Amino acid sequence: MTNNEQIVEFSWSMNDLLSQYVAIHDDVFKTSIRHAIPIPGIFKVIDFNAHLEKIENINSRLENYDNKIKFFAKNVNGQEREYIDLLSKYTKALIETVSRLKVVVSALYDKSQNFVNSNYDWKNYKSDLAKYDQSVQNYMAFGGRLNELFEKLDNININA
Repeated sequence: MTNNEQIVEFSWSMNDLLSQYVAIHDDVFKTSIRHAIPIPGIFKVIDFNAHLEKIENINSRLENYDNKIKFFAKNVNGQEREYIDLLSKYTKALIETVSRLKVVVSALYDKSQNFVNSNYDWKNYKSDLAKYDQSVQNYMAFGGRLNELFEKLDNININA
């Protein structure tokens, strides 16, 4: 596999993991009357436990790709190296974001199960959410730059 093909593979894999993360984010945070009004038969329960399992899987896969990207970076230079270095930063930022989402989802799961020791109140939620939102802005900033660099790379066959 050529360097360009490997870069494309890493990029599409990151995009796949990003899509999985976004689906969880959307389910947890979307505004829906089905989430807001607890009417039997209409109320949609958020399965926080299932989301926690998916988040752990995504995080594990992101960390695995981060290691692969670091190893691969040793074999490239020029524009490819710039892109791979930025992809590594993006991956780290996405790991941070997914980890912060896990904190929120885990606390909400505990709260939903009425755990006695769950003292997750509005203040803690807002604090965790602010940290999470900051991490989202961070990975999105890297993502925007990453898209620009991806378009500039010479000789990358996007359909590889």
